[in-house]
Amino acid sequence: MISVDGLTVEFGGTTLFKDISFVINDKDRIALMGKNGAGKSTLLKIIAGVRTTSLGKISAPKDAVIAYLPQHLMTEDNRTVFEEAAQAFAEIKEMEVEIEALNLEMSTRTDYESDSYYTLIEQVSALSEKFYAIEEINYDAEVEKILIGLGFKREDFTRSTSEFSGGWRMRIELAKILLKKPDLILLDEPTNHMDIESIQWLEDFLINSAKAVILISHDRAFVDNITTRTIEVTMGRIYDYKVNYSQYLTLRQERREQQLKQFEEQRRMIADNQDFIDRFKGTYSKTNQVQSRVKMLEKLTLVEIDEEDNSALLDFDGTLILVSHDRDFLSGLVTKVFEFGNKQVKEHLGDIHSFLQKKRMDTLRELERNTQK
Repeated sequence: MISVDGLTVEFGGTTLFKDISFVINDKDRIALMGKNGAGKSTLLKIIAGVRTTSLGKISAPKDAVIAYLPQHLMTEDNRTVFEEAAQAFAEIKEMEVEIEALNLEMSTRTDYESDSYYTLIEQVSALSEKFYAIEEINYDAEVEKILIGLGFKREDFTRSTSEFSGGWRMRIELAKILLKKPDLILLDEPTNHMDIESIQWLEDFLINSAKAVILISHDRAFVDNITTRTIEVTMGRIYDYKVNYSQYLTLRQERREQQLKQFEEQRRMIADNQDFIDRFKGTYSKTNQVQSRVKMLEKLTLVEIDEEDNSALLDFDGTLILVSHDRDFLSGLVTKVFEFGNKQVKEHLGDIHSFLQKKRMDTLRELERNTQK
C-alpha cells in the first residue's frame, strides 16, 4: 500500500493543489482525471519521486518499486532496441556480477577470523538472499514478448534506437517499465502514437499482469476498459470515486448539479440577508439582528462550483486556434505553434513541448519575459 498524505504544491504564488490525501492499494486501477493544467502530471511526478512537494509526503514500503512513464521522454541512442529494453534487468545482472565478485574474493582470502571477512560473508548472504528471491525467468524471452506486444518486429530488435521516432522510443521505455513488474505503474498518455493492436495488447497486460496502475489518458475507451477507480483533480482538491470513467462522468454531473443548486440557494440567502442589513442598519430596534447577520455573512464559506474539464477540445473535429501561456493546458492539444515577435510570425511544427525544447525553456512565460527585455 502506498499513501499520499497532505500534498500541497505551490509555485509562483499559485496553489496548484492543497492538502490532498489518498491511498493506492494493491491492484488498484486508477484514472487521474481533470482539466488540462489541473495538476495531474505534476501529481504523477511527485508520486514517482521526480518532483518535490511544498508540503506533505508519499509513504511506501521500503522495497516498493514505482515506475513512471512521462508524456515526453528520450532513450539512449547507443544501444539496439533489444539492448535498451533489456536494461530493465540491468540491476539484476549487476547484482549477479557483484555476488560472483564477492565469492571470488572470499575464495582467495585466508583471514577467516578477521572482522572484514565476517563483513564480507554478511554482504554475500544479504545480496544472495535478495537475488535468489527474484523469480527465475528467461530474460530474453520476456523482452521479446513485450517488444512484440508493443508493435515491434523481430527485425527491429537489432536496430539502433536512434533510428526510431519519439513515439517508438516511448514504447521502448514502456517496455522497460512493464518488464520490471513494478508495484505501481504511473502512465501519462501512454497510448499516444500507438496503433490499435498495441493499445489492445497494453490493455490486456495492465488488466491481467500489472499490479497497481495510475494513468492519465484522453483515450476514453482505453481508460474505461482498464480502470475501476477515478480520482478527479480540480480547483486544488480531489474527488475519489470507486468507479470506472463512464460511471464517474455520471456522478460528476450529479455533483456539479448539486453544487449549482447549493450555489443558487446560498446566493439567494446572501441577497436576502444583505437586503435586511441595508434596510435596517439604521434602526435601533434591529441593531442586534443586523450585527448578527453581518457577522454571519463575514464567516460564511462560499460554495464553489468545480471547473469543467476542457479535454473535450481533443475531440473537436475542426480547426482549433488557442492563445495561452499555460504549457499544461496546451499539452496534447496543439500540433503546431506560431511565435509572434520582432514584427514576424514563425511557424513551428510539433507540440508545445518540442517548441519549448527548441527554445531551451521550461515555460512560455520565459518567452514573454525575453521579448520584454
